[in-house]
Amino acid sequence: MEEPLPVPSPMEEAEAEPVASAPPPSPGRLPFHIPFPLLWLGGILAALLVITLIVALALHPVLFPRRPPGIPLSITRVFPSTSPLPLPAPPVAEIGNTGISLPIPVSLEVGDRSFPVQPVVVEGTAWQAPASSGGSAFWASGTVLPYILGLEMTEDNLALAGGLKEGDKVVLHLSSGVRMVFRVTRQRTVAPDDATLFAQTRPGLTLVVLAEGDRLAVEADFRELLEATPSATGPTAGPGQPVQAGDARVTVLETHAERGLPELPAGTVAYFVELTVENTGTSSLTPGDFVMELVDGDSTRYLPTPALAARGKYGPFPGEIPVGGRANGTVAYIVPEAIAGPMLTWVFGPQAAAELRARFSLTYTPPPVAIPLAEVTVLQAFLGEGGEVLHIVALVRNSGQGSLEVTERDISLSSRAGGTELRAAAPPLPWTIAAGEAREVELQFARPQATTCVVTILGYTFEISGLP
Repeated sequence: MEEPLPVPSPMEEAEAEPVASAPPPSPGRLPFHIPFPLLWLGGILAALLVITLIVALALHPVLFPRRPPGIPLSITRVFPSTSPLPLPAPPVAEIGNTGISLPIPVSLEVGDRSFPVQPVVVEGTAWQAPASSGGSAFWASGTVLPYILGLEMTEDNLALAGGLKEGDKVVLHLSSGVRMVFRVTRQRTVAPDDATLFAQTRPGLTLVVLAEGDRLAVEADFRELLEATPSATGPTAGPGQPVQAGDARVTVLETHAERGLPELPAGTVAYFVELTVENTGTSSLTPGDFVMELVDGDSTRYLPTPALAARGKYGPFPGEIPVGGRANGTVAYIVPEAIAGPMLTWVFGPQAAAELRARFSLTYTPPPVAIPLAEVTVLQAFLGEGGEVLHIVALVRNSGQGSLEVTERDISLSSRAGGTELRAAAPPLPWTIAAGEAREVELQFARPQATTCVVTILGYTFEISGLP
């Protein structure tokens, strides 16, 4: 009888079982390990991402205001002393039953400087300069006895007006082309709300530097009226009338003036004469030989500026005009903005050596000043951040022709407790608002310690009440 096979105990069975080993790697595959430089770079990128998110969250309330809920406040428009709305109609004189529009000032000459004149409406007696002057003088619209004009408060303007002595000449150019000459009689100091400044009792001119406090006022008496008359001999033709000068048949098509070109020195404009020349001779004409002079009312002569011709309607003439040919071209001049006009004489000759000349009587109209025109509306005002921050939401519209620049000095908030510092603006100042555009903005001030405050934006004033 066979003996039974011995049965291994669990302990023996566990000891006898072989230990499985890991399969060898497949040919061509290596174990995956992340290199340490990649781990280091990934950590830096993650840290930068976290910092960027923190900064974005911190700036988000300023750059993208959420209009946080708060205590709504009452807003009342307070009309400014100087209206930035469109200019009024020219003053009208009643003669019998007929109303005649009077010419208005277009430029002012003081010393060696010339200022374009911008009419403004003065409501009340506290006269403030518009936010963006563009180097203009401001005429209190409707004042003629005397003419009341203001200059922006700058160091140059203060020095210019303060340097005027008794007998110095001040010249005012009117839209009719007439020049009014005044002589300085005295200087005095006036308060911003001095009502006597606007009294219409004497023929003359008063020039005021529009400072915040006491102001310098220069008074001048009227001396003479200068009519503009072109001083050129010989008959003259007008635009559209052809004139024969030797072998050249010349027709002035139109004229126009432009300001603000980069080639122009301060106080000057570009005057363009657009013309056509027909060659009626038997040989070619060379435009480079043409004589073309502009003569103003004081007999001052101006030569062409060839570099400006390309900015005209037709540009420079070609090198030559063949027999029977016709060419259009532009002749450009750099002239003072307050040139003696409005009638100018343009003289054309086919050659410098020839005595043949054609004369044209042309008009000069000062180009319009590209002035921004601000319109401000406060949309809402409320207390936020636990009642400690005053939020003001406004709409700023530029309905003028020039770009509107808004800086911190164009914004203020005051109350009986004094002025309040601007904490933040969204978007951040300064603001540039193009002509015809509007922008919604938010201003944040520390809560004024008063129940009522006044905010002023670009000369527009609003009263905010209901502060607890």
